[in-house]
Amino acid sequence: MTFRGWQTLIVALVAALGAGLASIAYTNASARESERKWCGVVTTLDDAYEVTPPQTPAGRKIAEDIARLRADFGCP
Repeated sequence: MTFRGWQTLIVALVAALGAGLASIAYTNASARESERKWCGVVTTLDDAYEVTPPQTPAGRKIAEDIARLRADFGCP
């Protein structure tokens, strides 16, 4: 392979790597934005469950899951 061929191959690999990294960054940013949009609902539910704890096993499980979502999403 000539020097010109190697240059073309390297440029193509760098471009593919750059496109892959840009795609990953975009996906992560989209996921964070989606989580932020849910923060209002999750925070309201979690606060309500803290004030009035559920009495049934299913209700307690939902309250635990909402609290975990709040922490996972990084909601205030």
